[in-house]
Amino acid sequence: MVKIPPFEVAAWFDDHAHDAPHDLAGTASATLSIKDLIEISEHSEKTREALDFNLINLNYNSPMRGGHQLRDNLAALYSARSQGVTRDDILTCNAGIDANNIVLTALLGPGDHVVCQYPTYQQLYDVPRSQGVEVSLWKTDPSKKWKLDIEELKTMIKDNTRMIIINVPNNPSGTIIPKSQLEEIIELAQEKGIIVFCDEAFRPLFHGILPSDDDFPNSAVNMGYKKVVVSGTMSKAYGLPGIRAGWIVSRDPHIIAECFKMRYYTTTTVSQLNEAVAAEALSERCIHALLARNIQYCKQNVEAWQNFIDEHAWACSWVKPVAGTTAMVRFHKMGKPVDDAKFCLALQEKAGVCLIPGSKCFGDGEHFKGYVRTGVGLDPKQVKAGLAALAKFMEDEFADVAVAAK
Repeated sequence: MVKIPPFEVAAWFDDHAHDAPHDLAGTASATLSIKDLIEISEHSEKTREALDFNLINLNYNSPMRGGHQLRDNLAALYSARSQGVTRDDILTCNAGIDANNIVLTALLGPGDHVVCQYPTYQQLYDVPRSQGVEVSLWKTDPSKKWKLDIEELKTMIKDNTRMIIINVPNNPSGTIIPKSQLEEIIELAQEKGIIVFCDEAFRPLFHGILPSDDDFPNSAVNMGYKKVVVSGTMSKAYGLPGIRAGWIVSRDPHIIAECFKMRYYTTTTVSQLNEAVAAEALSERCIHALLARNIQYCKQNVEAWQNFIDEHAWACSWVKPVAGTTAMVRFHKMGKPVDDAKFCLALQEKAGVCLIPGSKCFGDGEHFKGYVRTGVGLDPKQVKAGLAALAKFMEDEFADVAVAAK
């Protein structure tokens, strides 16, 4: 029997977010309907035809690696800034969480060692642990703006290090690994023959940094090293979590072959309906307007949160996010972190606002005390109402919130 701890962030969200009048915890960009997708298309009639489910044959995908149209659109996306990704380098999956699970179970096993960026999505380090893999957490510190230390990474590499796991843009902090650091990680991995696995679930949602900036990170699969594998999803940057469409990309045929072999046991094939919606959303007709909308929402929401934090600087602070749809906000009383789980429970009970407790869901109960994760990709009207309710809670109830135990 595989022993694995509870998936804290998923469990908290499932228990608390659905009934909250003010959900500030969601990490998907503001979600769309089929009607919305047709309306934002540059050629709405063609999009309407592509999404006419009456015309879709509900058979298995052929080939089982994923439909040609979706994989071609993904190949074009990954080749926009660097040529070379083809449909043969891509496997479709049932959302990013399925893609991650396939990569981790296909490429790792007992006796292996991995280094994993931390904090990050719990799946990325606890699934390997459940398989008997030794995991070293490459920790970042919010007091240092969540920056990674490459020199520390060098000391963590062992003879049996099989994989370095990173997450760009990062969940929960909303930060990036700058291009220069990504190059150093790739160079170190290449010297040792180590696989680099990058969870890119929140790519390409960059709202605080431009592609022309020196620090702007390319997709890890386009950094010139063959033993790189990345995962992606329609759930976050594209606002389509309901279709459960994700993917794996690698230019290494052996990595793709191993993942495909494992995928037979977990996925077999992805729904034709899911792939049809994903392919159309990533088409030239839709993708530009879709991303422009979601980036603009993130900018508006980051500004709204910044205004809230400025007005409540006596009790909260953050490292301003630059990418993805997540951010970490620290709440404190006279410099002492609050008990973030109790804070979130009281906030939902008294004000109907749902946030994610950082230490419980990202810090194993020990790290990131006082931090909460919020979503900055939501509908700005939803965020505005939630922040108004949070502001009233700060005025009326915050004095009663307990500080975290030492």
